[in-house]
Amino acid sequence: MKAQVAKAQSWHSHSGTSMVEVLAVVAIATILTAVAVPQVISARRLIRSASLPREVASQMRYARQQAMSQRQAFTFQYDDSAKQITIIDHQATGYALLSASGYPNTAGSITALTIPLGVGGGLPASEISFGVPTGITVTSLDDTSTPTALASNKITITFQPDGTVQDANGNYVNRTLFFYNNQIPNQTACAISVLGSAGRIKIWRYTASASKYLE
Repeated sequence: MKAQVAKAQSWHSHSGTSMVEVLAVVAIATILTAVAVPQVISARRLIRSASLPREVASQMRYARQQAMSQRQAFTFQYDDSAKQITIIDHQATGYALLSASGYPNTAGSITALTIPLGVGGGLPASEISFGVPTGITVTSLDDTSTPTALASNKITITFQPDGTVQDANGNYVNRTLFFYNNQIPNQTACAISVLGSAGRIKIWRYTASASKYLE
């Protein structure tokens, strides 16, 4: 009888200790999860946001390379409403294209590529914002480029056969697109600039410590 009582007491003791330990482990795991999950989400946003300017710059460079290799004008167009990039092959040359009827969809032009942003595991389109975040006042880059305004929610950049970017009068013009992730604006503010006279394409990222966009 005494042996049975001792056994029962021992069982209850072990059972109580095990339950306390389990609850403690669950509580600690819950706290760690609550702390870690937001950090993981933020880190993933930063990684995905970093891919946006690279993708935009890559498509700009593609349009420029095609213009130079095929010796005819190619246009890079960003549509902010659709969060989409379109590459247009004009199958023609000359800056007069910029004042032609229906530009950039001029007679004989064909769409070479259409690239939706925010697909394939990249930054969601809903988080892509065009422009400069509120609170950042520096918008002029070190190469003197300033934000290019949207026209009908689009920005159109036409590369000539020599790789330059000109206006309808044949003058070299710079073009700059500013973006940020609206969930973490200041941490993801970036820009992609094109120097008209050289056609050089650069990626810039905002650095809070320097209060400017750095290449």
